[in-house]
Amino acid sequence: MSDSHSCRRARARQARAVVAAVLMLPSATGCYASVPVWDRTPAPNSEITVGLSDHGRSVLAPQLGPGARRITGRLARTTDSAYVVRVTSVEYISSSSTGTWTGEEVSVSRDLVSGVTERHFSRGRSWLVAGVVVAALALATTIAINGFGNDPAGTKVPDGGNTQ
Repeated sequence: MSDSHSCRRARARQARAVVAAVLMLPSATGCYASVPVWDRTPAPNSEITVGLSDHGRSVLAPQLGPGARRITGRLARTTDSAYVVRVTSVEYISSSSTGTWTGEEVSVSRDLVSGVTERHFSRGRSWLVAGVVVAALALATTIAINGFGNDPAGTKVPDGGNTQ
């Protein structure tokens, strides 16, 4: 196998690695932002995260387990006194992991809540990710075609394959 052929294969591998990294970038960064809900009620079926107060942790321990810090899910409905959430995950104080749920409804009294955030589509972040992806694809294409730089003087093999 010639050096030229192995060099092209190495460039192709590098380009594939760059493309793979670029394709994974949007899932790592996401295009959503969590926005605090201060003076309004989130719309039904919106994705929310409800932070629990210390008192909320102890009151909801029979339903959520001991030490629940936050619950995330879809807002089923609200009342003047509670959020009813179809829970998809619960984050606990004692561990870095979260418990996965399958949409069970949990009613959380507003006086047990330390804060609520709503997940919103972030147009600015989406454009930023799209720009990074396009730039990385352009770079990967350039690298795949041209390589990482110029050959040092005298190392390039002439078209005829004759080195002398």
